[in-house]
Amino acid sequence: MLFHSYEFLFAFFPLMLLGYGISRRITERNGHKNRIKNLPCLWLLLTSLIFYGLGGVEYLPVLLVSMAVNYELCQWMEKKRETRGEPWKILVMGLVFHLGVLCGFKYLAAGRYMPPGLSFYTFTQIAFMVECYRGNLKRVDALSYSLYVAWFPKMMQGPIMLPAEFFSKLQGIWERNRAMEKSAANQADWERIFRGIYLFVLGLFKKVLIADTFGSAVNHGYAMLPALNSWDGMIVMLSYTLQLYFDFSGYCDMAMGISGLLGIELPLNFNSPYKAANILEFWKRWHMTLTGFFTRYVYIPLGGNRKGRARTYVNVLIVFLLSGIWHGTGVQFLIWGMMHGVLYVGTRAVTESGFFGKFAGRYEKMCGPGRWILHGVSVLLTFLYVNVAWVFFRAPSVKEAVTLLKTLAGFRGGRVDRNLAGCFNLDEFWYVIKVLRLDSWQYGHYICMALILAAALLLVFFGRTAVDFVKAAKPKMIHALIMAVLFVWSVLSLAGVSSFLYVNF
Repeated sequence: MLFHSYEFLFAFFPLMLLGYGISRRITERNGHKNRIKNLPCLWLLLTSLIFYGLGGVEYLPVLLVSMAVNYELCQWMEKKRETRGEPWKILVMGLVFHLGVLCGFKYLAAGRYMPPGLSFYTFTQIAFMVECYRGNLKRVDALSYSLYVAWFPKMMQGPIMLPAEFFSKLQGIWERNRAMEKSAANQADWERIFRGIYLFVLGLFKKVLIADTFGSAVNHGYAMLPALNSWDGMIVMLSYTLQLYFDFSGYCDMAMGISGLLGIELPLNFNSPYKAANILEFWKRWHMTLTGFFTRYVYIPLGGNRKGRARTYVNVLIVFLLSGIWHGTGVQFLIWGMMHGVLYVGTRAVTESGFFGKFAGRYEKMCGPGRWILHGVSVLLTFLYVNVAWVFFRAPSVKEAVTLLKTLAGFRGGRVDRNLAGCFNLDEFWYVIKVLRLDSWQYGHYICMALILAAALLLVFFGRTAVDFVKAAKPKMIHALIMAVLFVWSVLSLAGVSSFLYVNF
């Protein structure tokens, strides 16, 4: 099941909220009974498993077996620690099990039977197991653990949440009504509901109206690669860069909105990544929780930056190599990972040099247009490099990626393909163009493409994130009107909407 589906919006989610409200009311009235106090969390776990099962009941046993094995291994690990045993052997067993399951489905099965969200809930369970091994988690009950893994807003595509962070939010559900006056609690709940709904609607709009519009152009372009001229190729490359961002960040906004409604705040996963002035900054802004996962559980255990500069750079390259392997089986994913890794290491080496220190000092002293121009050039160069890397990420093979890049490098001009431009002609916009009688103009079919591309680029370079926008918004009529318009517009456009891109990873 997808967040942007009629079944979720008008059946599953309303019923889930209704059941959650009833379970909370029962708990408030009978909270002194041990069997009752966990009822809201039991309801959330049950609905999370139903949500996953509705996407394919045949995938549910994989999730349940994986959860059961992981929890039992962690319990065994804790007993070993109490008896001064060797829990590292159990950790190795667990890692072999989880990585074996992941590789088996993802690479050996070659996508023929790939449980949705497998990569993300596998990483979640690895994080739990490693934290247990480190002694950071003790006596976690089966209910809390199961909800941590199966919590439906984050299970399919993240964000990847650390166990301690999730459990602290979960504790807030159990103790929400403690030490709070009823009036204050109601006020806090209303603000939380307002922001949760607003964030969900913005994410829905980003996915349905923006990401999938670009996705239509991308699919059309890759279906006719040999016939593209350089302008066509530029539109296709840029469209995928924007599609991927609005698709994935739109999902995360929806997940944060849903989870926030229920009192569990998910971590920020995207922080305007295309505003980055270098590749180091880009990876502090893009898929932030995956970066944090690899840093905490791969980079630091390999030695991090504690064993000299050369070893540090090798560790960085290993992380990006693993990231490429994780994203897909083709050589093109390895190229994508190494493109980022090599530039990351090169940028880090330059920034750690004495020469750059002098340059940085001069840059800090700069003011006025010179500083803004230098910053703008850095952002554009980083954005261009990321665009080129995304070509390998999207292309079905290295051959298709090279074909598109040759098209771009050949500077073969000409008017943008009319059918490609037509992918941007949303019915509601095209109706306005026809009313204004602009459709007969020779450039009329390119108006929507130009406007949508310009609007999207303005958003990614100058706009605030949806999370920041919602945090600053006040519960006023104007925001209620914006929510209503965007929600109705998105719902009316659901029929032609695709699945989320990162479900495949």
